[in-house]
Amino acid sequence: MKEEIHRLSCYVENKPGVLARIVGLISGRGYNIQTLSVGPTEDGTVSRMKMDVLGDDRVIEQIIRQLRNQVNVIEVMSRRKGS
Repeated sequence: MKEEIHRLSCYVENKPGVLARIVGLISGRGYNIQTLSVGPTEDGTVSRMKMDVLGDDRVIEQIIRQLRNQVNVIEVMSRRKGS
């Protein structure tokens, strides 16, 4: 399978430690985050994270499943970068 950059967009609870847990989840499994952007939404209790991750479809699906299992993650969306 071909590795491509995928943009992962996550809505997460705006609480201390959430960013560290998510980054640790991805990097701890040996995947590299190419870019990372985090900011609050209009609802101050929710933040949006945008990450570009290099991997094939199987790897990205695994990361998405693991993110969705995190307590503080509200929603996860993915698309190939450039699509």
